[in-house]
Amino acid sequence: MAARPIISPSPPPVRSDAGRSSNVASSPSSSLLSRIISGSTGSIIYALSGTPMEVVKVRQQTAPFEDSFSSTLERQGNPVKKLLRSRGAIVLNNGLMLPMDAFPCLVAPGGSASKMDYSIYSRLFETCRKTASSIVQEQSSGTFRMLQTIARNEGLAGLYAGLKPTLVMSIPNTVIYLSSYDEISMRLHALHSSNNFDVDANRAYIPLIAGSTARIISSFATAPLELIRTRQSSTIAQGRATGILEEFHLLMRTGGFMSCYNGLGPLLLRDAPFAAIYFLCLEQFRGSLSNNTSLGRWSGCYYTDQGMQIPARIDVMHTFAAGASAALVATTLTGPFDVVKTMSQVSNQAARSNTGTFACIQKIFRDEGVKGLWRGNVSRMIKIVPGHAAMITCYEFGKRVFDGVL
Repeated sequence: MAARPIISPSPPPVRSDAGRSSNVASSPSSSLLSRIISGSTGSIIYALSGTPMEVVKVRQQTAPFEDSFSSTLERQGNPVKKLLRSRGAIVLNNGLMLPMDAFPCLVAPGGSASKMDYSIYSRLFETCRKTASSIVQEQSSGTFRMLQTIARNEGLAGLYAGLKPTLVMSIPNTVIYLSSYDEISMRLHALHSSNNFDVDANRAYIPLIAGSTARIISSFATAPLELIRTRQSSTIAQGRATGILEEFHLLMRTGGFMSCYNGLGPLLLRDAPFAAIYFLCLEQFRGSLSNNTSLGRWSGCYYTDQGMQIPARIDVMHTFAAGASAALVATTLTGPFDVVKTMSQVSNQAARSNTGTFACIQKIFRDEGVKGLWRGNVSRMIKIVPGHAAMITCYEFGKRVFDGVL
């Protein structure tokens, strides 16, 4: 079965030698206005429904690794060097002298300085370790526990942190992304047909090329807004401003214009393969659903075999199911690049210097293992799988509707 390009309205199917329906590659594409309206509607739905999970994902990915905290503290050893009982002070390893009164929590009720000499070192060390570990555990907790924690402590403002740049970014990003895919895919199908390539399997390269190219274009165009969105969703971005313009001015003031494209490398390494895998799976899955005779009235071939147009409800169902399945595959395979992208965008300039994408992946793998490369991926799946399914369905169905109205 030939992969079906995302162009609407769908033309009447023709029969191939294998007995399966295939679309005419040279069919006219939808109008630009219908694409803009359809893409904008889908992107708004995606942004509003997915922002809380994006916030959870970013905070999980930027949370310090608990084992690294423990190993660091153990490697540094006891922070207290000695106790000066006569002077009522303690001396830390860094040479800083502090009064004992600064650590009332380390003295048992009714205790005296003479009782502190055997426990001051270990108790101060344990206090630091337990405090750090509790913070790490809270930030790296499960998806829904993290969601509850943010809602309880920060309310809706915390759940929808970064919503403004998300809305500003999502509309042009989605319109450019899906419209570019339509155009590139249609032209590649036409080129394929003009070269007399009749083997259906040869068309598999079309969604790979069209999807990755379209995503590179849209991601590069909206990369500064993606950076701002990620920084506002994170809790560790230092000096974070509250608005889009304030955040932009902060980036320009601290790092110049090029700082607006921090994390562009891992961003493109995540988005381009994601789009290629997503559209390849989308076209293949949707074609399989359409030609699965065991589905009966729910298959496309039931109608095309009788020379009938596939009903809109069947096309919507196939698009949604195929979109969710394709997003699941693409999200799983591109998880490591998403982790690196997030960490590079919220870290400071010094931490980013001389650290490439693959070097960062190696460091995460060395420190945290395979699990660290997919940190926050469950939250990302909860956001992307239904979100992309709804977005591509709105785009496809919207083009049908608005092409008939406009």
